[in-house]
Amino acid sequence: MKIKPLILAHLFIFCFSLGCPAEDKAAGKKPQGESFWESFYNFFLPHLEKRNVLFEKQTRYFLVTVEEDSRGWRHMVFKPNKGSQGIWNPNSPDELISNYCRFTSIFLPAIDRPPKRVLFIGLGAGIVPGFLRRQFPETVIDIVEIDGEIPGIAEKYFGFKKDDRMNISIGDGRGFVNRTKEKYDIVFIDAYSATNIPFQLTTVEFYRKVRDTLAPSGMMTANIANLGKPKFISSEIKTVLDVFPDLAVFICANRSNYILFSPVSGKLGSSELKAKALKFEAGKNLDLKMCDMIDTRMTEDELRKMTDGAEPLKDDFAPVETM
Repeated sequence: MKIKPLILAHLFIFCFSLGCPAEDKAAGKKPQGESFWESFYNFFLPHLEKRNVLFEKQTRYFLVTVEEDSRGWRHMVFKPNKGSQGIWNPNSPDELISNYCRFTSIFLPAIDRPPKRVLFIGLGAGIVPGFLRRQFPETVIDIVEIDGEIPGIAEKYFGFKKDDRMNISIGDGRGFVNRTKEKYDIVFIDAYSATNIPFQLTTVEFYRKVRDTLAPSGMMTANIANLGKPKFISSEIKTVLDVFPDLAVFICANRSNYILFSPVSGKLGSSELKAKALKFEAGKNLDLKMCDMIDTRMTEDELRKMTDGAEPLKDDFAPVETM
């Protein structure tokens, strides 16, 4: 009898998904976000676990489902049946579960003062905007989201709360940065379908526009998920380096995501970041282990090797769907 490779892959991931949480529990460890196997499973394979579907709707852009797993965690999922675009635990609503969300918190020790105005390109489940709001109640938060159905889903199922210092624009992120006259202290870029980043949000021309929207002491940060496209990752990092030469790249466990940070001017020193991270976590009573995340920073030599021979993406050359 022949067993199809996809079935073997399911069995392989299933074994790990059963084993890892049990080992953590036996050792008395508190789970720290998604494991590598969970991240791999969420991005590459149809969901094997039978989840409770709380909501399903075909929007203009996606078939969106809200799924509840056996732990009670909720997943925002863009079909085909893979790719959790956000994970939230109703029993611990302030917790950052996904590794890439936890790594995004590195912005906290990287800034010298509370940001006056922040831009999010991509809302998803609203996990990171909600986290930022809890840290900085007075910050003005602008969010641009391509799908008009997503904000309502995030509010109803993922604890996202819009307030009077938060503005949500429905439309393309590229169009927004082309038009805006605002200057931002931080621009967060996290816009995905289930399989790739829209090409217009990947190019040199796009990142130049992002740089133009930043205040003189501003900072850009972007999430690049590892969707099994190493050629794209190398080209995208090369692209960002062309616009932000002082780029810092941090790597989530087993390279599930690459989290990019760059100030408009100056560099992010890892030693200084770690010192500030310890102080910030103690003052806010947070348990993010930011120092461990900062230790994953790629060296300049690693960045050179990764991007050697990579071609920057441009408006007239961005084949992101086939790379």
